[in-house]
Amino acid sequence: ITQKVEMTKKILGENIFFSVKSNSNQAILKLMNSLNIGADVVSVGELKRSLSARFAPSKIIFEGVGKSKEDLIYAIQKDIRLINTESLEEIKLLQKLALEKNKTVDIGVRLNPNIDGGSISKISTGKRTDKFGIEINEIENIVNLISNCSNLNLIGVSCHIGSQVSNIEAYKNTFTEMKKAANKFLSSGINIKHVDLGGGFHVQYNKNEPKFKLEDVKSELDACFDSSIYELSFEPGRYLIAE
Repeated sequence: ITQKVEMTKKILGENIFFSVKSNSNQAILKLMNSLNIGADVVSVGELKRSLSARFAPSKIIFEGVGKSKEDLIYAIQKDIRLINTESLEEIKLLQKLALEKNKTVDIGVRLNPNIDGGSISKISTGKRTDKFGIEINEIENIVNLISNCSNLNLIGVSCHIGSQVSNIEAYKNTFTEMKKAANKFLSSGINIKHVDLGGGFHVQYNKNEPKFKLEDVKSELDACFDSSIYELSFEPGRYLIAE
């Protein structure tokens, strides 16, 4: 695991967040923390386990479609790095809670880039027909809403197109869409500091499958984001722990 994490950081950069849903074992989480990567959580249980494993709150991202009011309050009180919102309704709820708690909260929005990752439908998360994220054509509505949310700082955009994605063209298309989206926010006066490009890197379980090369993802990354004023990050899970 250590070797895989270090290789991933070397190729894609230091901003790697381990997807805790892939394995929330405390020993694994403590190891990931010791390797100086962050945690990407999708439930308050995973958030608590990450804090218990000594992840700094500033290195924890909380996302997912199932966050309850109580979950959001807990995350607000812990001052984590980012709460990624999945709908306009969730943004409104977060503003209400932040106001009640007299806190200013850093948030991101998970966008749905309408990209087919090429894996089976049950693990696809980036198409318009999937339940995850806000459609990119809603950016103007997000900007208008955020302008009225005094206690929220929108500083990040993220996406995730599925698991076991080996199609390099899918990564290329995703990077292109996310760059356009980030630039739309920036041109609207929103100070985007983080662009999270997801994970889902293919793990080779069958020796007959073509070998997935992270270097190919890096090539597309460099070609797309040749110069950017925001930080790029990824959130692999299974890829870091599977053999």
